[in-house]
Amino acid sequence: METAPALRVIGYVRVSTNKQDIGPEVQIAALEAEASRKGWSLEIRRENAASAKSLANRPVLAGALTDLKSRRYDALAVSKLDRLSRNVADFSAMLETASRQGWAMICLDLGVDTTTDTGASMAQMTAVFAELERKRIAGRTREAMAKIKADTGKLMGRPSALPADTVARIFAEREAGASMARIADMLNADGVPTATGKTWHPSTVRQVLTSVTGPARS
Repeated sequence: METAPALRVIGYVRVSTNKQDIGPEVQIAALEAEASRKGWSLEIRRENAASAKSLANRPVLAGALTDLKSRRYDALAVSKLDRLSRNVADFSAMLETASRQGWAMICLDLGVDTTTDTGASMAQMTAVFAELERKRIAGRTREAMAKIKADTGKLMGRPSALPADTVARIFAEREAGASMARIADMLNADGVPTATGKTWHPSTVRQVLTSVTGPARS
């Protein structure tokens, strides 16, 4: 009886500057232990990336996804979800991509392993919670926009020139856990102007949030 070939797995390890994050050695050890237990052919790919808020600007991850799409590997594995993304919606989208392209996703801390029936069921549950999160954020954004429209039409002390998608983005990033300073940095990096055409600061982000929801915490 022929033995099935070993699953070719990319073990993605993200190293950040946050001292509270788990170190690369711990991530690698967890992935290697699972590979030994399940007989994977494991290749570790390590990336220095401070943030997992977005899947953008991570060339090592981008390369891994290209290799998976071309079927040079069978699965992408991470020791914890936050090594891949802190945004459950992003993770859900990646699960959908994996299913469409024919490769597997493995996330040890969530029990997600789409090569098994149980792990695939966990992936489906994750996708459900991601959809609920998207709807919750969308609902809050609609309420926020309605409140802004119902108010005097002023934001930051003068008529608001903020597009609806900018306001929606601020609320979505805040819901995802980004600090006001981080939101300001992202808006500035993307060239998004404030209502007065100036640079974003944590205080201007706060004004957008508190104009609708009341005092906001940093």
